[in-house]
Amino acid sequence: MNEQRRAFESYSDQRPEDDRDTSSPKNDYVRAWDLPTRLFKWSLVALIITAWISSSFDDPDMVVHKAAGYGVLVLVVYRILWGIVGSSTARFSNFVRSPSAVWNYLKALRRKRAGRYLGHNPAGGLMVVGLLLVCAIQGLLGLFSTDGVTAAGPFAEAAGDTISGWAARIHSIWFYVAILGLAGLHIAANLYYQFVKRDNLIGAMITGRKTRANYVDRKETQGDRCFSQQSVCLRPSVSSMGRLACLVEPFSIQPEVFSFPM
Repeated sequence: MNEQRRAFESYSDQRPEDDRDTSSPKNDYVRAWDLPTRLFKWSLVALIITAWISSSFDDPDMVVHKAAGYGVLVLVVYRILWGIVGSSTARFSNFVRSPSAVWNYLKALRRKRAGRYLGHNPAGGLMVVGLLLVCAIQGLLGLFSTDGVTAAGPFAEAAGDTISGWAARIHSIWFYVAILGLAGLHIAANLYYQFVKRDNLIGAMITGRKTRANYVDRKETQGDRCFSQQSVCLRPSVSSMGRLACLVEPFSIQPEVFSFPM
């Protein structure tokens, strides 16, 4: 019992949620999200919407849809790498928690005792992992899918008609059930924090800043000023993914569009 109580209290609010340090008007905001994390989020949103809309285009070869799909896979790899070498709030080690920790946080949230987090709270961390997983599965299914006419993923022929047909059906269902389902839950959670808990999550993912407060996880993001050094680690992997996409199924996009300027 004592161990469970301590685990629960670790995710409970140990300070009043509105206990903000306003001693200096010049220091009302702190860094929360680095630029690469913000670019990833909004780029992923744009690519998912593009893939969804373009699936109904009068485009037998689904060139735009495929390009968006490759882009999603590139972003998934990008985010995984950035979760290792990125700034403090972007790293998986700082927000991925055990199922029991997530459950304890949700119980504290229900009792209005949940602490405020500068980065992802335990439930938000689980959502990030879930979204990366469902997007990766969706992109991989697309590589093996075919409509049986002209549009096909690069590995559909090697997989055979039966497997590629199954992949196409799951690819369609997975989008509406898994991706749109999680996306809807993610949007609802953000609106709840934005308007009920008065935690400006949406604005912070645009500006990268949050109001200074006594956050549970940390006072301010660390490591975001090392962007130039960290992006050197990401450049080869993202460029390689783009070149692979053009290699397995060449179309109008050239590998150079995936290259980073030196």
